[in-house]
Amino acid sequence: KKVADRIVKLFAIDPEGQKREVVGLAGHSLLRALTNSGLIDPASHRLEEIDACSAECEVNIAQEWLEKLPPRTYDEEYVLVRNSRGRILNKHSRLGCQVVLTPQLQGMVVAVPEPKPWDIP
Repeated sequence: KKVADRIVKLFAIDPEGQKREVVGLAGHSLLRALTNSGLIDPASHRLEEIDACSAECEVNIAQEWLEKLPPRTYDEEYVLVRNSRGRILNKHSRLGCQVVLTPQLQGMVVAVPEPKPWDIP
């Protein structure tokens, strides 16, 4: 396939509430698309390694897109719960490193939350 055939355009709501277009490639992670667009600091995460994940790549997926994603894996759920720090886990929360882009996700809307206080240097 040509690269042009693999392009997936999505929209991210940044921490200031601005809607930004993000371009990724089918087969790559949502995290990679968000880091390439400057919305998530690439130094804060080892792109696809859930074993090294501490939820810096947590995003919120708009309701209408949740059903188009596979359910969270046990490992993803574990990382999200571990990092919830006692708050109720949001059903929209996903780890960007675990969401694989597909053509069916064209136009998906995600929100990138503000860095958590323990993430800020």
